[in-house]
Amino acid sequence: MIPEKLPDKTPPPPRRTSRLRPPPYVPPPDIVIQTESAAPVNSITTQSKVQTAPAISSPASIGRPHTCMQDYPPISKRLGETGTTVLSFIIGTDGNVRDVGVATSSGSQRLDDAAVSCAASWRYKAAIQSGVPVEVKWKAQVQWVLH
Repeated sequence: MIPEKLPDKTPPPPRRTSRLRPPPYVPPPDIVIQTESAAPVNSITTQSKVQTAPAISSPASIGRPHTCMQDYPPISKRLGETGTTVLSFIIGTDGNVRDVGVATSSGSQRLDDAAVSCAASWRYKAAIQSGVPVEVKWKAQVQWVLH
């Protein structure tokens, strides 16, 4: 018996593919279409007729120093009450203090009340605006400290 020839099982040689690079990317050109332009707009700028107010000078205290230690309530001293009362008030054109109120409490109604009555006696040199005395809202602290 004659042996039959078996088919060749070796794979065919690989195909040669060219490794060509793709062509470079070139973006399409911008297309500009000329259209009619709008007529130029004229604008006029004017200065505001509103004038800012001239600066106001700070009021200056006059008379005795602003202290309320002589007004320390005796019961608050015995109880050891301390704190800081922030007062708000208006200084009039005559330099007198009015509309005194507590902006921030010291934590003691007695100390706050004493601060209000003490501040009523304070005097100031009025604030000045354009050479004329003016009223101003003001705040001051009264510190209650036991020595």
